[in-house]
Amino acid sequence: MRLSFDDFSLVPTEADDPELSRFPQDKTALNNLSETRQYPAQMPDRFIFRIEIENRLIGEVRLQNIRWFNRKAEVSIVFLPEFRKKGHGAKVLKELIEYAFNSMNLHRLEAEIYEYNIAAQKLFEHLGFQREGVLREARYTDGKYYDIIRYGLIRSEWKNKKI
Repeated sequence: MRLSFDDFSLVPTEADDPELSRFPQDKTALNNLSETRQYPAQMPDRFIFRIEIENRLIGEVRLQNIRWFNRKAEVSIVFLPEFRKKGHGAKVLKELIEYAFNSMNLHRLEAEIYEYNIAAQKLFEHLGFQREGVLREARYTDGKYYDIIRYGLIRSEWKNKKI
């Protein structure tokens, strides 16, 4: 599919397009390229962990959309219903944050939380995440649109937080 407009066209291609490979040589263009174009080497873009108690799966936590050059990642956590609201989330996230900042040398963590998930909002705020913005009506479920709240935590804020 080719999209044509009055003064330009959008032409489908692939990442290994030989003409595009010349593009990153321009220093001004390089500063504006996404990280995946600047560093195409196969670095993992996510780590997924099972949360287990006594070898029993109780949930999952992720560091995803990792951007190594910018040293940031998104945090995602979910528990099976019978293991929610038992204090596991704070313990798991605290350890994951420590790992992300101290072992992976990340600078920033982010999270997206649905507006109706008040418990998750309180959990992330308790751990020092700051509410940074709202993606209005960005989640569609059960026939309705909901906002997604964006949170962020900077490494220096975590170091200064006493939890």
